[in-house]
Parts: sequence; C-alpha cells; structure tokens
Amino acid sequence: MIRPFRLRDVGLVARLQREGVLLDLETGLTRPRSPLAAAVVSSLLPSRNGASTYVVNHKDENGHQLGLAQMRRRPSRPEYVLVFIAPALTAGNGAHAIWQRLLTHLCVKAGEQGGQRLYAGLPIDGEEYQIFRHVGFTAYAQEDVFELAWPTPRLTGAAPLSLRRQHSHDSWGLQQLYATVTPRAVQNAEGSAQSQWELGRRGWWGAYPPRQGYVWESRDEIWAALQIRSSHGGHWLRMLLHPDAIDQADGLVAAALSHIGRTPGQKLYCAVRTYEAGIPSALTAWGFQLVGSQTLAVKHTTVWAREPVAQPVHALESHAESATPSAVPRSKIFIHKGKTRSNATPNHR
Repeated sequence: MIRPFRLRDVGLVARLQREGVLLDLETGLTRPRSPLAAAVVSSLLPSRNGASTYVVNHKDENGHQLGLAQMRRRPSRPEYVLVFIAPALTAGNGAHAIWQRLLTHLCVKAGEQGGQRLYAGLPIDGEEYQIFRHVGFTAYAQEDVFELAWPTPRLTGAAPLSLRRQHSHDSWGLQQLYATVTPRAVQNAEGSAQSQWELGRRGWWGAYPPRQGYVWESRDEIWAALQIRSSHGGHWLRMLLHPDAIDQADGLVAAALSHIGRTPGQKLYCAVRTYEAGIPSALTAWGFQLVGSQTLAVKHTTVWAREPVAQPVHALESHAESATPSAVPRSKIFIHKGKTRSNATPNHR
C-alpha cells in the first residue's frame, strides 16, 4: 500500500534516503535538504508549496516492499516537480515495480491536487527513463549544469550588457523571446511560455527562494533575460539570449556575475538547455565547468472539465451543462530519448 508520510515513518525514510535517486539538480545543488528533513517540515508545518512524500511499506508473497517518493509544487503554477525516489533501481528486490507503483500514484495525486504537469530530471545514462516512459512521461530536452566557484576569473574584452530590473510589464516581451529561442515541442511540454519567466513569490518558510530578474533591451525589444535564484547552498542561473545576439553571450555572463553577491565558499550554477546556442562557450570562457546533465521529462496529468450534454434536459434550459465532470487528458508530446549527447536535443528525439 502507498500512503502519505507520517512521523512514525522517520526511521524508514532515514534508511531509504541513503539509497535513492535525486530527480532535480537545482534542489540537490542549491537547497540540499534531505528528503527526511523536507518530509518532517512539511508534516509539522503544512504549506501549499511544501514537499509531498509517499511511502511503500508492504509485505506480500513476493517479500517486503519498501519505497519512497517525494514531489514539490512549483509556486503559483499548476505543476509539480518530482525531487526524489528510492530505492535505486540497482538495489534490485523489486525496485522496478516499486518505482512504477510510486510514479503512477504521484501522477494521480498531482492531478487530484490541481497539477497539470509533473516534471523530473533524469540521469542521462541509465534505465531510469525507461520506467518513467512506461508510466507516461516523455523526454523533451537535455539540460547541462555548469558550476563556478569563487573567486571568478576575469575575461578581458567582455563588457557586461546593460541590464535592467525585470518588471511585470515585460511579460509579453519575455514571452516573445522565449518563443523565439525555444523549440515548439519544449513549449508544449512546459505549458504557458509566459509563466516560465515570471517572477514567483517567496514561500513563507523558504521552500522556493525568490528569483531576481533582469532583461536587456535592443531596438525596443527584449533580446536577453537573466534570472537568479539564491539560497544558502548557492546561486542558480537561467539565461535566454536571442539567436541574432549570440555574439553578446560573453557580455551576458559578465552581467550575470556583476549582479551576484560573492560569498566565500558559495557556488554558482547555470543551467543551459542544449538548444540555447552561444551560452555554453561563454560560460566555459569565464571558468565554468560542466558538473552534471539531466534529461528533462514531463507527464501531463488529467484535469477536470465541464462538458455540455448531448441532448437538452426538458426541465432545464436548452443550454444546460452536465454536472458530472469528466477527465480530459492534456495534450502530449512524444519524443524519444537518445543515449548520446548528440541525440539528446529535442529536434532529434
């Protein structure tokens, strides 16, 4: 049986978290809170954006099945991120079946709680994606993560772009930039393009630190965007750069470094999709090093919608609607994940 985490499960979760798989690099690198700590905090201090943790502790004729899965809701968006699952597939003892049961259960729970999409970041190599695909997840992009430790080297000849603070009225310009940079398949996987780059609000207990946003304008249009999410574990950067301004990538990285406060020992991470040309080479020039890659996968859950009845009810108006909701599946994309980096871009899946 799969059930929500309870405080009596502390010992079980403490054991399982040592043999699980992290499914979200941003969470693991910049907010390294253990699955047990996140589960306990969410249990004692419930929050809409807190962790939802589910456990399997079941005995049957096949033996004792133990498992753990944890997801978190993204602030102000109808989406969930799967952050951890245990045990690892290499543990054997029915781990594949446990994963499939847990993933299916989380998809249902996310949909019941209003989530339209459930995301996960999977290892590039390995069999994890095969389990996710069997449950209905599809891969839509590869993301590389670069790391820079202070102090930063200096790159001569790269003047920082003149960025200004992001404002609410920039939503349309950011949406246009996002649509220009991002392949259609990725846009479909990520839902509303506009919400991807809107600045969210801070959770009251800090589950998701707020983002700082900056934009660069050229010819009265937004040609570059920078967002920074900072926490005690480090800074997480995301950048957008217009394809016609790739020669400004060094200046965008220089501007990003100038807007980040330097703290000894604190690291800086930048996530780059494989279709975002120009940025990886600029990061390398500034001393960033590739530290990890993940395949981004999404599962579109079902949402409840009202459907008009086929025939009018004589006792009611002719335009009456059925009071019974029906499950309508969200649109899906079908992309095959390759095993090599050259096959990892969305256009080759």
